[in-house]
Amino acid sequence: MMKTTRMLKAALIFCSLLVFAAPAQAEESPAYGDLTGDGMIGAADAAALLRGVAFGRLSEQTRPDLDFTKNGQIDKTDARAALLYACGGIEDIIAFGERVASGLCDERLFDRFSYTGIQNDRLGNYRSENVAVTISSGRSGTSNYHLADIYLQDITSFITAFGGGAFGGGTETVRSMFESVPDAVVALNGDFYSLHIYGPVIRNGVTYEGHVSNAWDIGVLLTSGELLTCPYRTLTKEALAEMDAYQTWVFGPALLDEQGHAKTSFRSWVTPTNPRSVLGYYEPGHYAFLTVDGRSSESKGMTMQQLSQLCEDLGFARAYNLDGGQSSVLMAQNGAINDPYRGGRATSDILVIRDLQPG
Repeated sequence: MMKTTRMLKAALIFCSLLVFAAPAQAEESPAYGDLTGDGMIGAADAAALLRGVAFGRLSEQTRPDLDFTKNGQIDKTDARAALLYACGGIEDIIAFGERVASGLCDERLFDRFSYTGIQNDRLGNYRSENVAVTISSGRSGTSNYHLADIYLQDITSFITAFGGGAFGGGTETVRSMFESVPDAVVALNGDFYSLHIYGPVIRNGVTYEGHVSNAWDIGVLLTSGELLTCPYRTLTKEALAEMDAYQTWVFGPALLDEQGHAKTSFRSWVTPTNPRSVLGYYEPGHYAFLTVDGRSSESKGMTMQQLSQLCEDLGFARAYNLDGGQSSVLMAQNGAINDPYRGGRATSDILVIRDLQPG
């Protein structure tokens, strides 16, 4: 009898140890991203994560699995990611983190992209995990403008294309060049380099003309995603060599000052009212293609000062004027987004946003 009692007590102690051991084991090895203990990531986990961040109860050291954006910290952005995953907007939370952490855009911009397949209306509106473009139109003063708001995770989604398919290859329509680029989403006419090969001409990381003009404002897109608008006589060949330039344009002028405010004087002789094309920049990975219609009763076009003010109103940090007039064309898969003067004209180069295919 005493032996049986001892065995029963031992069994009860063993069972009690199992009861207390199970939660401890679960706490040490929770399911990925699970805060509520139900084995999945849901809206309740997003709420719990948000509360934990607010009260300082979570850290990347103790719960690295909650750092969904892989930026080394747990914050409100991770709570947003958890909620998007719970709603079905993210299919693979681990692959999502790898994509966001390796991209140009700050992780707070992750919801600009699509993680459940490509969305494409062929009118320029497009979303994938690499590229996001939104088209809008508006009116400023007596003119219509068209804006492609662009987010990129890879700088190689931003390329330039030459007429004839090569440097010095002649001129083509914007549409023809656009259609030669696989997976092109939206395009803007360039600086018509062949009319004035002042240099530098760097396209897609390749230097075709190394001379650096001191007569014009120069646009430089770095591989880091930053756009520089260098005032004339400030950029040297030595400085350019240190920049890791990915694209350059020699047309201009730069349209905003160092604080992002509109300018009143410009290094340009094309300051009167005209159709316009502009490369806008907000931050690395976030750009804009802007066109202004002109030379019609519906839309007069803009002076350089009016264009500069529009760029400030749109919130650009930097803006670089490209060839305008009849050259000004903003193109999508279904055709021109803007209303090009006389249908546009053949030119020597374009700026293109393209998607990247897996692998």
